[in-house]
Amino acid sequence: MKILFVCSGNTGRSPMAQFVMQKLISDAGLSKKISVSSAASKPDAEGILHQGIATKLRMEKIPFGEHTAHTITPEDYAASDLIVCMDAGNVEQVKEICGDPDGKIQMLLDKDIPWDKNGFATTYEDILRGCKALLEKIA
Repeated sequence: MKILFVCSGNTGRSPMAQFVMQKLISDAGLSKKISVSSAASKPDAEGILHQGIATKLRMEKIPFGEHTAHTITPEDYAASDLIVCMDAGNVEQVKEICGDPDGKIQMLLDKDIPWDKNGFATTYEDILRGCKALLEKIA
């Protein structure tokens, strides 16, 4: 199974979800069955992992590698089994870019995940909760 996490710019919430989920998948011994990546919902996304996000991941001992933002494409949609968005606006933007003929698009939680610049604690907690629930659902 291939999961693609999506946020607006692909420098914060979606890569955080990607790296958190990779850790959960690895810890569960499912790395050969489930892969994850991330993308942006806004056009012409560029940049690297936000420093605040990187700091929070380090604090939580979540491994992460280099990351360069890119915008979701119809090819990404076709190659993914599940597209997981961080907020309702991302859902709409992804549908504008790719449509959703296969019903792959969903939100990580039943609420928008905030861009919490105050240490990203709320962002991390929401993403961790959502990723744990998602892994339990698909595993």
